[in-house]
Amino acid sequence: EGRPTSLYRKLGIPELADKLPQTCLSMGTSIGNGLTKEAAEFLNLPVRLPVLQGGPDAFVGMIGLGCVRDGTLCLITGSSHLHCAVTSVASRSDGIWGAYRGAPLPHLNFAEGGQSSTGSILRWAKRELFGGDSTYQDLDAEASNIPPGSDGLVALETFQGSRTPVTDPSARGALLGLTLSHTRAHVWRALLEAVCYGTRSCMEGLARAGHVVDEIVLSGGVARSPLWLQLHADITNKTVVVCETTDAPLLGCAVLAAVGAGVHPSVEDA
Repeated sequence: EGRPTSLYRKLGIPELADKLPQTCLSMGTSIGNGLTKEAAEFLNLPVRLPVLQGGPDAFVGMIGLGCVRDGTLCLITGSSHLHCAVTSVASRSDGIWGAYRGAPLPHLNFAEGGQSSTGSILRWAKRELFGGDSTYQDLDAEASNIPPGSDGLVALETFQGSRTPVTDPSARGALLGLTLSHTRAHVWRALLEAVCYGTRSCMEGLARAGHVVDEIVLSGGVARSPLWLQLHADITNKTVVVCETTDAPLLGCAVLAAVGAGVHPSVEDA
């Protein structure tokens, strides 16, 4: 269950399914009897030191951000946006990935949406449109003086195609409504707003599939921009939480290890 056996059959390689690992362990599950003598000697660690099952960086990062409650959206930002909705239902829909059963924890599911170009758009605009001399902080300060809606200037953030809610690799970005009265501050704010509206569209797509969220827990580059953080909250009309840690996957590994070692009784308690 959950393996792409129909895809293997269509590709004419059904036997590949037999070569996959036959036992799947949940993240944090103890593996075997710990480190073998050979591994312990090589790593200079104690023999039988517990070894715990890890997971993909996004899954472990959700643990690090504390996204272990139904109705929470883990928003990982950078050159692109990744939206991971923790949900109690395993429903599916076009334009989203999942819901993945048993992730990030055995009793949960999560559904995934995404935007292909977000922070990368700002980097492009800073370098190609504004010459690269101004800092992100300078541009944010200028954009903060522009009213919501950027005086009629609208941007589309699909510079590298669209993932959610409509999957279309041929979609392209745009700046619409330019006039001679618009400044670079208008362009910058329009791009910031475009990404946030794209996030809202992703959340609406997830909601149509049955994955409604009431809180966004955010990590990554957006957390360094107070203006962009506020725009995410305003445009999505959701509470946005920023955690103290800057490395959610690393903290997630520590949480799983602490639970596996018996320091805490559960991930939720840790």
